[in-house]
Amino acid sequence: MKIRSNIYLLLSCLCGSLVLHSCKKDLGPIKDNLTVREAILSGGFMQIPIKIGTPLQINLAVNPGNRTVTDATYSNKHPEIATYSNTGLVTGLAVGKDTVTIRSGELNVWYIVNVTN
Repeated sequence: MKIRSNIYLLLSCLCGSLVLHSCKKDLGPIKDNLTVREAILSGGFMQIPIKIGTPLQINLAVNPGNRTVTDATYSNKHPEIATYSNTGLVTGLAVGKDTVTIRSGELNVWYIVNVTN
């Protein structure tokens, strides 16, 4: 039962909300979702962990299919905590949590960036 609840939690984080469906043939296609490969599940949220002064290259993918994304824009709430280049290189400036919004075409997603020493 624990494995099943973890799968539901993962689907909830990836899709934004969890809707359980029975196995029916009339279900619509699965929508594409933008994800960050370096993100981990921590504290109930998908987070990107980085250390102060150690840059991290964010690698984006569109799922399903894990297709690589190279064209994206980044905006954040706390520029004093982390900076983001136009290529997705993240640099931690101060200990804390930032929220980054990543957009590629019509897809967008946000993550918590957790900066530590």
